[in-house]
Amino acid sequence: MEEAIRTTSRRSVLGRGLAFAAAAIGLGAANAQAATPETQGTELLLYGRNFHLHSRSTRSGQVPEGGDRHSAYGELLRRPGGKVIGHFTAAHLTQASPFAIGASSLEIHTFTLEDGTIHGLGAVARGAEGHFVILGGTGRYTGVTGSYVARQNVRELGGNGAATFHLTLAR
Repeated sequence: MEEAIRTTSRRSVLGRGLAFAAAAIGLGAANAQAATPETQGTELLLYGRNFHLHSRSTRSGQVPEGGDRHSAYGELLRRPGGKVIGHFTAAHLTQASPFAIGASSLEIHTFTLEDGTIHGLGAVARGAEGHFVILGGTGRYTGVTGSYVARQNVRELGGNGAATFHLTLAR
């Protein structure tokens, strides 16, 4: 069986070398841009008011049970008593797990702000702080990742309608 002998021209070697160098420079520039202090570990603290929880299957004051679907919404502020800078919406699915303390829920959050949206996902045990992952965003928040801690005191479960969200954003 004859082996094919491959010949490489000087021009194709130089072309491949230039393409490799251009790719390396591009990746280096992208990594340098991603590592700027203004995009790494940026913290955003949001306050909420008028937070409500609604469900077709539960009445006000009644804790959702396993399998119940419900939604939440409220206004977002930069500081308590400040002006409204956006809105919060969430979809919840209550889980009946023998391992959770009380009812827990899987929650999908959307923060609609003046300059874009942030989307998050996490689970919360009733009455506890929730720890969430940032899935991404739009507008100014395109490509953002990170995590946040949420505390929501919805009126329908005896809360005062206030909320706090401590987000740590990265790109």
